[in-house]
Amino acid sequence: MNIFYDNTSEAWCLDQKDAVLFAGADKEEISYKQALSGQILYPITEFPGRRVLVVGILTSFNPKKETGLGGNLSLFRDLSLYLFQHGILTYVFTGKALTSGSMIGYVFSSSADRWIECKLPLPDIVYNRIPLRSYEASAEFQSLMNHFNEHSVNIFNPGFLDKYVMYETLVEDGSLIQHLPATTRLKTRDCLESFLDAHRHIYLKPCKGSQGKGIYTICKNPDDTLLFNSLKLGESFSNFDSFWEAKKKDLLKRNYLAQQAIAPKKLHGHRYDYRVLVHYEKGFYKITGKAVRMSQTQEITTHTPRGGKLYPYQSLQSRKLNLRLAKIAQKCGEILSKKLGFLGEFSIDIGEDESGSLFIYEVNSKPMQFDETDIEANRLLHLKNLFIELTFSNRLIK
Repeated sequence: MNIFYDNTSEAWCLDQKDAVLFAGADKEEISYKQALSGQILYPITEFPGRRVLVVGILTSFNPKKETGLGGNLSLFRDLSLYLFQHGILTYVFTGKALTSGSMIGYVFSSSADRWIECKLPLPDIVYNRIPLRSYEASAEFQSLMNHFNEHSVNIFNPGFLDKYVMYETLVEDGSLIQHLPATTRLKTRDCLESFLDAHRHIYLKPCKGSQGKGIYTICKNPDDTLLFNSLKLGESFSNFDSFWEAKKKDLLKRNYLAQQAIAPKKLHGHRYDYRVLVHYEKGFYKITGKAVRMSQTQEITTHTPRGGKLYPYQSLQSRKLNLRLAKIAQKCGEILSKKLGFLGEFSIDIGEDESGSLFIYEVNSKPMQFDETDIEANRLLHLKNLFIELTFSNRLIK
């Protein structure tokens, strides 16, 4: 059975006579109409209750793009094509999509190799891939979320995670305390100085940053001189006072945290981190991808946009390591979902120190695409399964 978009009536139609399906959260009726020659057809799967599963990928508006779609269009394209292969109606939309009660979105056509604008049913589930924290704080975004809640649309992942809120949440629970580097919010001069005195070598990270942007390290030497490093520049200061006078404006205008630097285990002279992709599945948080990132051009971060490189996880894996990572992933999913809202997908950056202890550096609620093709293929499979599970298992996302 196929569906197609009829431009004249601005409606989705079936190409099979005597068939009726219901699409999206509002169970919008899709009925038969004869398809015209050359019409783009989309194979569709009939779910229980004569339902068509509708997935909406939410992103922000980008006026520089022809379609106006911002965010990771490569991921959106791959996911759309994969879901359509499994008979799931999928589209990308922005906060400006809801006009006059109708949803305006973009469906990717593989035959035309482009995004096609059309009217669409309200989605059963929204995959939140908003790329901007500022947009998630906007009135437009909140209005959209309110509309979805009123229509019982499931929202997949509530939003970006604040690094310090994540730390506080995990500390409060206590079960992962041995995997958390000491961390504090940078509020005052005295706060930072006492934390640096206690740990001697620390990281400064934006609470709402990503991809290694805005990260610094400070190392306090035995003679009380300070070495301050960014990704591109190193500076020396004779004492804490001179450092603070030079950097306080930049550090206080953004919301920073200070984190104890862990002495990392190294390979070939370079630090490395584990990157773990996690998906919810039938009550559990399952690791669906494991990767390693190794620093190259600098030793502050292993992020590939900052010069890090891929390293095969298989070269480091062991049964014990697999079990330890699985336990961390399960507890992170349980704790953060309970306190901050359901996380169906997330990734964790995990470091290993010289003694083999594991430390959680960051949890990302909107994981970037992995360079490893097998991990991305597994991701698409688990997203598809999860969209189906959340829509048809009567599980309420809170």
